[in-house]
Amino acid sequence: MSRKLEIIETARTLFNASNTQAVTTNHIAKAMGISAGNLHYHYRNREEIIRVLYIQLREESSLDIEELPKDISTLNGHHTLLIQIQWKYRFIFRELLFLFARDEKLRVMYVADNMAHRIRIKKVMQNLVEHGALDFPHSKALEHLVDSILMAWQFYTSYRSTLGEYLDENTIKEVIDYTNQAMQVFRTTTLKGQK
Repeated sequence: MSRKLEIIETARTLFNASNTQAVTTNHIAKAMGISAGNLHYHYRNREEIIRVLYIQLREESSLDIEELPKDISTLNGHHTLLIQIQWKYRFIFRELLFLFARDEKLRVMYVADNMAHRIRIKKVMQNLVEHGALDFPHSKALEHLVDSILMAWQFYTSYRSTLGEYLDENTIKEVIDYTNQAMQVFRTTTLKGQK
């Protein structure tokens, strides 16, 4: 593993275990047994490391439009993969708004990616309509479902922490159930009994 990748992986582990406020570049260097100067040779600051981690998250989780699921079974498989990726980078979802306040470059990247992600979610829902799995009574219902799914996936961890409940690698999968239940009301009659 290259030194740059080792820095990124160490930072991700530390950020997930604690938070980005508590973990400085000095902490990352100490955990690796290298000097802070050596770390700064590769990355100028913590924000640059976080941006690299965010780019990795984006690359691991984004599908091209033509690769998007067209049926419920494929969608559930994709959700299983996404939840593993989300857990791997959980600090980003836990600290999203704080990270935006601290790093304008990250905020701009995320907003652009999030708008594209919303389009992909909408396309998946349209695919499911075209393949007979879902039926929306009006376009606003589709838009509301898309927004509900997007919000759930981005803020479920934060929401649960506001209730004093913290998710682990297994309980974070609840967001998949949330998504399936949100879609349930729009399932076509022939598919309503299926999950």
